[in-house]
Amino acid sequence: MHSEEDAASACAHATALIAAGRLAEAREVAETALETDGPEPTLLLVVARAHMAEDEDDHDDDAERVFRRALDLFPDHVDLLAGYAELCLRSDALDRPGRHARGPVLLERLRELAPDSPQLLRATASTSVLATAVAKGPSAALVQSLDLLQALTTAASPEAAEKDARRRAALAPYDRRLAVLDATLTALARPGRAPLRLLVRRRPEYLFLAQLTVAVLLLARHVLGPFPLWVTCAVVVLLQLPLLALRLLLRGARARGGARASGASAAGPAPAEPPLPAVRPYTRRQLVLIGAGAALAFSAFVTTTVLTHLEDIAYPRYEAAAPYTFRGMTRTDTGDELDTTAASDPSGRVAAAFTYFYTGGSGDGSELAVTASTGDFHDATAAMVYESDTLLSSTPGVGSLDDSWRADAGAYGGWMQCSRYVEYITGEHKAICFWADKGSMGSVSFKASDMSHADVEGLARTTRQTVLLPASSDS
Repeated sequence: MHSEEDAASACAHATALIAAGRLAEAREVAETALETDGPEPTLLLVVARAHMAEDEDDHDDDAERVFRRALDLFPDHVDLLAGYAELCLRSDALDRPGRHARGPVLLERLRELAPDSPQLLRATASTSVLATAVAKGPSAALVQSLDLLQALTTAASPEAAEKDARRRAALAPYDRRLAVLDATLTALARPGRAPLRLLVRRRPEYLFLAQLTVAVLLLARHVLGPFPLWVTCAVVVLLQLPLLALRLLLRGARARGGARASGASAAGPAPAEPPLPAVRPYTRRQLVLIGAGAALAFSAFVTTTVLTHLEDIAYPRYEAAAPYTFRGMTRTDTGDELDTTAASDPSGRVAAAFTYFYTGGSGDGSELAVTASTGDFHDATAAMVYESDTLLSSTPGVGSLDDSWRADAGAYGGWMQCSRYVEYITGEHKAICFWADKGSMGSVSFKASDMSHADVEGLARTTRQTVLLPASSDS
């Protein structure tokens, strides 16, 4: 059986390993001492805290098992009760409701045994979410980034920073933080990585400019005219590439530095104070830059989302203005064409509808019939026109189809498709063109025995622009 001094030495060594981030080794040292010396409360506490320091659910489960085993043996040990209370109170009440509920019970027991003890104060502070975050400290990635920024900004050159980090890491090979800094500076010192070193020193400024660029691109689509959204997405990806390259480099350096520190054999326990200074947070200016960039990008995203929605639901307004005569033909009025469809439309999307016939002409382009509806068709699509087989099959008089093609919709925009066919009753060759935009849809048909595609399209566009006029802003 070893002496109490051996157990105390093993506890001190394991505690120093926890401080150096070598958690698995700390557990191994403490568990070996437990196997040799038997149950000892401080060693059991070290094992539990080494599990808690991993900050993972599985290790939290292991820590709870150690605490429960230890308290079965030492039910009134204040440090064990305080440590278990911290674990329970910091657990998620939804994921681990039983564990979280044990926290107040353990606190009450601590108040009975040690009402004014520092252990009780520390455990009580664990009920604060902010205290939990502070207790965990900055992440390894943040510590690495800030150490790297400090080294590059204070050294005379990147080479000098690398040389100093290598010297300090050699003096304390067990120190994970120094080993990670050394590995990071070594990786950044390689040829061609000057842009990444600049990104380290100017990351807040780069993030601000990147977010400002994205915001400008999002708003430019509505100010300068629409351009493909993939252009903005491509720029975002390109702006992320340097950050991704730096992130991968830092992650690899953390892994190499951590492995080197874990494999190093220290001559004795790790020093109480790390050789590097405390981690310095970002300056106020840097935080303002990062926050301003994020706010700009978020505001631009919200604005472009709203504008896109408004553009999607917007539609042009038209007024029916079919002239009495057109191309030498006379309009036939039946008296009830206008608004009959609008009155029967239950959705309320059709503002007006009409069908007019023009007769009295001769040859191609005569005996013209035009049917149109105006209203809110903001969700109209090209398929409504280009997939016109259904429209043709429901059009009276269409016999054999000669050909169909997509036509230029003209100044009003939207989509147009024309077809030439033989009317099955009269045997005449005719043409019909369907159009649609977000404010109107309709068709025009006429004689077309010898008309070319261009002539058919031209007459259809002229008819559309004659019978429909853009509504005045005050109408």
